[in-house]
Amino acid sequence: MLSKRQFLQAAGVTIANQLKVSGADPAESARKVIIVTFGGGVRYAETFTREGLRNIPRLAALQGQGYFYRDCRNLGVLSHFNSTASIVTGQWQRVDDFGFQPPASTTIFEAYRKQRKANPQDAWAICTNKSFANISGAAGANVVLPKQLLLEAVKDVVRRGEGLGVADRDNVQRRLASILQEGYEGVGWTVFKGGRSLDQKVQRTLTHALVEYINGPEAPASGDELTFFIAREVMREFSPRLILVNFWDMDVAHWGAYSLYLQAVTRTDRLTGMLWDEVQANPAYRDRTTMLVLPELGRDGDINTANGFLNHRSGDASCRNMWMLALGAGKGETEQPVAHIDATATAARMLEIPFECAGRPLPGIS
Repeated sequence: MLSKRQFLQAAGVTIANQLKVSGADPAESARKVIIVTFGGGVRYAETFTREGLRNIPRLAALQGQGYFYRDCRNLGVLSHFNSTASIVTGQWQRVDDFGFQPPASTTIFEAYRKQRKANPQDAWAICTNKSFANISGAAGANVVLPKQLLLEAVKDVVRRGEGLGVADRDNVQRRLASILQEGYEGVGWTVFKGGRSLDQKVQRTLTHALVEYINGPEAPASGDELTFFIAREVMREFSPRLILVNFWDMDVAHWGAYSLYLQAVTRTDRLTGMLWDEVQANPAYRDRTTMLVLPELGRDGDINTANGFLNHRSGDASCRNMWMLALGAGKGETEQPVAHIDATATAARMLEIPFECAGRPLPGIS
């Protein structure tokens, strides 16, 4: 099997020259914002209730270290793309449910890049959901769909039929490298560097994280874990000031297995805790980062069906009434209602940029 060093060399991924981009870098001491979505949907019943706390041990422990909003409401369309698009625009969105259209309003990524003249590597959206290629709007964040890259490599191995099975890690690694070198517009990603070629430093960063995913000692086993590894690598290499991390394993609930849904809830909790650990360990983020954690939507209540957790379209309180935890911006909690769209208004305040939206900055934090 290729060593990591051999693979990186074979893939043509060498230490790149310093990234040369136009625009001013934000001040090193400037506030950073990470928005983490419990994508796929999770109910209050399986999280911040007395019975649900067992599923979220990391967030339960972190609750007292942050500011907790017990009543955070999604008043928009109860689909994945529209819910997350509402979060990043501060406006309730009603666009194509499957991400074929970008958000109809300006995203926080676009506003930040324009107002701060930030370089292209200072805003990222790293998403497990395969339909989120357009989530950042035009000239917004670098959007990376790590799971799609891995799936594309496996499919390519199968299509080529070279006599090597998809379990052959070296073969999958070679195809990952090839896809990165060829450019991945076909995978549905957006990275702001003209043409089909990836910027060398971005290529090196993504490849390193993918190699860690395949061969690393942490033995990742899900799309969300790959999303975490990519997010962590981006934080370490580029230290962006604005990041969206979209986890999505919980949408396994649609398959009807309650146990798998609960496992995904606990996995998302663990990965969110690991992201906060990275914030604390990384000098570029420690003591200057606010992390906003919230479900993109809930799921149906059992009052509607025998297994309400399967779907998220009923519009009942179990779908709409959620929570939000703000870390790194004060301590406390409130039952005062807030909304999903308030997350972006809060991010804009933290980033010190003007941003017109229907949302309002969250009370209680600074």
